[in-house]
Amino acid sequence: MGAEEMSAVLAEQIGRADRPRCRVHRDAELQAWHGLLASIEGDEWQRRTVCDEWDVADIAGHLIGQAEDVNRPLSFPRRYRKAKRVYPDVPRIDAHMMIQADEHRGTPPAELRTGFDRTWAKATQKISKNPELMRRMSMTFNGYRMNLGYIHDILLARDLWMHRDDVSQALGRPFDAGPYAEELVAQVMYDVIDGPFWGERPAVEVELTGPGGGTYQLGRGEPVGRAAVDAVAYMRTLSGRDDAPVVTGDPVATEAVASCRMPF
Repeated sequence: MGAEEMSAVLAEQIGRADRPRCRVHRDAELQAWHGLLASIEGDEWQRRTVCDEWDVADIAGHLIGQAEDVNRPLSFPRRYRKAKRVYPDVPRIDAHMMIQADEHRGTPPAELRTGFDRTWAKATQKISKNPELMRRMSMTFNGYRMNLGYIHDILLARDLWMHRDDVSQALGRPFDAGPYAEELVAQVMYDVIDGPFWGERPAVEVELTGPGGGTYQLGRGEPVGRAAVDAVAYMRTLSGRDDAPVVTGDPVATEAVASCRMPF
């Protein structure tokens, strides 16, 4: 095995980013979103995105809703109940996010900008101060059980990052993955192998290229092949946004890498 192949990081050994580091990730994304929202003009708010039924303004509304659910203890259960009633045929957590967007649809752009900054400034502070007992509370979404600390620390920063890419694509702008892209992507790769998502796929090495890139081993045992794919593009694929990623390498490895999906 060559020196390049030996450099692969075992995804299962990455470990979870700690709470202070997650705050750094989250706040960097909030700063990036502040600049992005300030730059959107006119009918750009109505540009359709890769997220079904959502335009750019809807994504901003959904993200404001995420922060509101952190800030107001009754917001999440109220929307969760409403989601079942309004969208009975949609997976419950997805329906909940649709309610978030629905409740902010039609908000003027200036209010979206100020609302985003205001609610997230409060939310990121609240997340950092939540007591450990609250963080250990767990819930099940679409069959996956997770605790509140993981949702707040890992999933919210990931959601902010991935939706920023969605908006950049909709606007036809290049996506700036940011200074912590490699760390955010590493947490995704850890989740791929730590959860049930890789399943019975064979062990492979995958080189993620471009911003956020790195080389990882997914699966346990001796790798049966090696694949390469753009890091941001692969996050789109894992999250179900793009089912036709450009993956090169050994066929057994490219099939394993291209076929994996996980909730974001």
